[in-house]
Amino acid sequence: MSQPYVIKILVPSGDPAGVRVVEKSNWSGQVVVFARSDLALAASEGLDSPGVYILRGEDPDEAFDSVVYVGQSDNVARRLTQHVRSDDKEFWTETVAFVSKDSALNKAHGSLLEAKLIELANTAGRAKIMNGTQPPSPSLSATDLVEAEGFLAEALAILPLVGVVAFEKPSPRASVSNRLFLSGPETEGKGEIRSDGFLVLAGSTARTDAVDSLGTGWAKLRGHLVETGVFVEEGSSCRLSQDYLFKSISAASSILLGRQSNGWLEWKNSDGVTMKDLQAQEIDANTETAGS
Repeated sequence: MSQPYVIKILVPSGDPAGVRVVEKSNWSGQVVVFARSDLALAASEGLDSPGVYILRGEDPDEAFDSVVYVGQSDNVARRLTQHVRSDDKEFWTETVAFVSKDSALNKAHGSLLEAKLIELANTAGRAKIMNGTQPPSPSLSATDLVEAEGFLAEALAILPLVGVVAFEKPSPRASVSNRLFLSGPETEGKGEIRSDGFLVLAGSTARTDAVDSLGTGWAKLRGHLVETGVFVEEGSSCRLSQDYLFKSISAASSILLGRQSNGWLEWKNSDGVTMKDLQAQEIDANTETAGS
């Protein structure tokens, strides 16, 4: 069972949209969150030390929730300055950097954290990863390995609180009674609506061919799912080899059907009731309960 914990957020400038320094109770690390344009201000918040950083931005193709690049350096501020001066990080609008308050984090730790984060992001499949290759994990002593993995666990607990979900797998499946279904040509989908998107379950099938109206972004996502083995082509359909979290219910139905669709009308429960009507029924029931 997860345990409660305390988060402290320092806003040095007083601007809640500016630099934020996040600390967790009983953890030696700190997270510095800031816009790319605020790098000069953030550099004074301990970033002249070893650490790991995440560069984030919007996906121009709208196939993913975000675009992510993970890096590490023995001087995070200096490395970020180099990125600013280069031309290969145009997507970058926000930075999330991890450093240690007691200088316990070294470059070897950083290399392991970088490799683990990239691996987690690729496994989760929720963001477009801009790292060209998966770096090898460095060889660490048993002590250093425990320290690095402990640091990573604490960092992962903070990331969702600052809006970063690229490294999280979808939560466990809901009960069968909450399952939704999708039917169409060469398409049989099973899924569940979540607060962070729509989870399509392994074994669901999708049309192999998509019509032009699907749109460039979702067409690229379909191609990515095939390339990464999430979709396995089987004749005129593709089979989902694993559970996959789409960013919306309509993204899920459109990708599976191979055309633009309204997921609130396409996904239905076992009685054939659309998700739109199910939501309306839930609202009505809650209203009646509150008024009684």
